[in-house]
Amino acid sequence: MPRPHLDLESWGKIRRVRVAGKPTAVAYYRDSTGKRRKMQRQAKTLAEAERVLIRAMKKALADADGDLNADSTVQQAGEAWFREPELDDYSVQTRRTYRRVFDNLLVGGFGDVRMKEASVPRVDRFMKRVATDHGPSTAKTARTILSHIFALAVRHGAMPANPVVSLGKVASGKKPVEAPSVSDIAAMRWIMHMYDITPDKRGAKRTAELGDLFDMLIATGARPGEIMALSWDDIDFTDGTVAIAKTTVIGEDGKLTVQEHPKSDAGRRVLTLPRYAVDMLTRRRVEAFCEWVFPSSTGTLRWSHNLRRQWREALEGTPYLAVTPRSIRKAVATRIRDVMGVQAAQEQLGHASSVVTTKHYIQPLAQAPDVSGALMGWVESSE
Repeated sequence: MPRPHLDLESWGKIRRVRVAGKPTAVAYYRDSTGKRRKMQRQAKTLAEAERVLIRAMKKALADADGDLNADSTVQQAGEAWFREPELDDYSVQTRRTYRRVFDNLLVGGFGDVRMKEASVPRVDRFMKRVATDHGPSTAKTARTILSHIFALAVRHGAMPANPVVSLGKVASGKKPVEAPSVSDIAAMRWIMHMYDITPDKRGAKRTAELGDLFDMLIATGARPGEIMALSWDDIDFTDGTVAIAKTTVIGEDGKLTVQEHPKSDAGRRVLTLPRYAVDMLTRRRVEAFCEWVFPSSTGTLRWSHNLRRQWREALEGTPYLAVTPRSIRKAVATRIRDVMGVQAAQEQLGHASSVVTTKHYIQPLAQAPDVSGALMGWVESSE
């Protein structure tokens, strides 16, 4: 009678024998490739040898071809996901953020949970704890990572469904958008230019050039990384335009580099500059000593954390200390909305949808438009 075939990723009868006088457990198993293999393990007793053999076969089946199973942990599944080709579609910054949150938060807090143990209630409790301890923003990032990890596990057959799909939303605690006013921008512009011409604490000339950077920010609404990635080839002095097509990022090696595309496809745009920005860029072009429009003092790419430090120092002791470069982006979006409408603001900022612009960058109207004339029609038509 022919020997029955083993099911895929299973093992047959375990035999307890003695090999050279040592308690030994022996069995055949069939891995994920369909190949039949023999495995044996020894221990102090026959029962212990069988337990050691079962653990070894489970590990061999879990590791075969990188497949995940119900006994795989979140950490194992996470490492498998980080090797997936889909990660190549994310920006370097996004991959670094995902890796940091995974290593610092998920591995220690949820990494030893197995796929078969990752129930909706258990994942939900963990996510609520993350939101409480680390804030809504980090919780949303952790949720995104877990969703990808569990989706991979579902594709491998390690779990029947993705538990993240059934979770409630992470409470954002989001405050209404607040944008600096026209008078705020005028005051801050004066402060930034005065900072540049005032000697530092040692009496030396400052090299921050915050005034010019501030003028470029309010002239474009671009992200600081997009501004600091500009080279002179991106400026068209004839048409008075600037091409936003790249940004600065910290590479896998920890060094600052230029990413040859902006944050999103919609972020590729050509912006028409106001006169004051063209004049400022013309002056800088004459004085330029390297390819970058807004370089560091040594002619290299400028680090964003240096900009933030100098920005805070310039605004120290003023009513505008809480205003960040991102706040300027909101001011630009709100000003354009007020003058030209939401769609113009969306296209200026480089968003794929006006929903993002309205939700995150435009300050709500303090007063609705005067539509009293239109509403008078209700009464006039009845008279």
